[in-house]
Amino acid sequence: MRLNRREGSSLTTTAVAALLVLVTGCGASTGSGGYACTEIGAVSGIGLTVDQELADKVRDVELQICWDGTCEPAPLELHPGERMVDLGCGSEQPDAVCSATSTPDGTLTGFAQLDSLPAGEVQVRAHTTRHDGSRVETEPLSVATETVFPNGEDCPGEAQQLALILDASGLHQR
Repeated sequence: MRLNRREGSSLTTTAVAALLVLVTGCGASTGSGGYACTEIGAVSGIGLTVDQELADKVRDVELQICWDGTCEPAPLELHPGERMVDLGCGSEQPDAVCSATSTPDGTLTGFAQLDSLPAGEVQVRAHTTRHDGSRVETEPLSVATETVFPNGEDCPGEAQQLALILDASGLHQR
């Protein structure tokens, strides 16, 4: 079969258009509602904030998480907590430069990564070591984990997480 120049040009234009449609369709993940899912994921685990009234007494915290007859220790490294302070924007324009800074807030914070943390109800207990070497154990807290979706519910990368506060009266869900 022999194509003249006009037919060949039309065929090339159609092929290029079809290729563009195919490539554009590849940018959106299936079930993503027409937007692309990023490679961002989340880590399963428990975030803990030690309240400022207790923070100066605590040297170390280890959490124990139990579910379905299984218990796992979850040690975490504590760091000084901070809060963000808004320093404002250079103007009211939508593209204005805005800034913030962090300042210590007297708390301690940490995160215990626990890949096996299940969806649903768990029991958490905190074992604290005080600066004088004494150990204090909290009453268990029954709480449901939360499934987080860093890209939205239609994208992969979800994880199970808990956010807890430890104060003088024990553990509480944040």
